[in-house]
Amino acid sequence: MTISLKQIRYFIAAAESGRISQAAVELNVSQSAVTAAVQQLEALLGVRLFERHAAGVALTREGSRFLLHGRNIMAAVAEAVREPRAAGAAVAGTVRVG
Repeated sequence: MTISLKQIRYFIAAAESGRISQAAVELNVSQSAVTAAVQQLEALLGVRLFERHAAGVALTREGSRFLLHGRNIMAAVAEAVREPRAAGAAVAGTVRVG
């Protein structure tokens, strides 16, 4: 199985909010969908990304490191989508001087 962008997006939302339930609200998905995505991601990576507490979740050391990579991945994907559109919007034509 491979890591999906959805898993990374859900993980980032949970990490930033500190609560799985809040991440689910922000993502407009069920809490179980966020939980499942994070658990799959942890299984694929072979590490725990969160410490679970009654008040929410806190990143483990591995989770903090993965959060940096996850944000870089999502930024790179956003740039990859944005770049072709920007290139297509470039001004084209002929300039005549004198």
